[in-house]
Amino acid sequence: MNTLSATTAGTAPRTGRPMGSLLAAISLVLGPALIALALATLPDLWNGALPDHHVIDTRHGQAMLSFNLAAASFPFMFGSAAALAVAARRSRRLAGTGLACSFLGLTAMLANAMLSMPLVLMNGIADQGGLDRLATRLDSPPLAPLALFPLYFAGAILLAVALWRSGAVSGWAAIAIGVGGMFPVAMVTGVGALALPIAAVRIAGSVPLIKRLLTTRDV
Repeated sequence: MNTLSATTAGTAPRTGRPMGSLLAAISLVLGPALIALALATLPDLWNGALPDHHVIDTRHGQAMLSFNLAAASFPFMFGSAAALAVAARRSRRLAGTGLACSFLGLTAMLANAMLSMPLVLMNGIADQGGLDRLATRLDSPPLAPLALFPLYFAGAILLAVALWRSGAVSGWAAIAIGVGGMFPVAMVTGVGALALPIAAVRIAGSVPLIKRLLTTRDV
């Protein structure tokens, strides 16, 4: 009886989705969505070369919302890049290079966001002279790796090509995933609203992968 029970238990099929597949599917949606909302809600905190203290004071809540959305997005952004690389694993070199570029770009984006955080915390401080000098230094710190955030777009293009070459997605989905890596464009231009259609295109391109993750065990 015990042997039969052990055999039955050992051969019983597993139910439910693998946790890794669920996390990957969630990351492919929440990563782009959260970073897009963060960029779209971020007010312009600068007035020329100096902090705009009027905006910092009057739109403090909106700025805090933006930074909280950004902080929440990065784990999912890293996870989404990893999910794309795993899906494109048949093109190992392209996928690996794309993943490395994506991670470097995301790390630079996160570091830039953290350096901007002190601006938001300047609200309500009367003596602004020292704060202005500090903010100017934070805006142009002598840290070369902070300029690597465009690598995220390069990584998205490489991952898109790897996905297409490996047969993981169709051509249109690969193009959408590549175009959906253009978040650095919204950062450089200062037009945060651009991130919303970019995220929509990225998520649309990821839909075939998400469907596979949620319906197939061997992914």
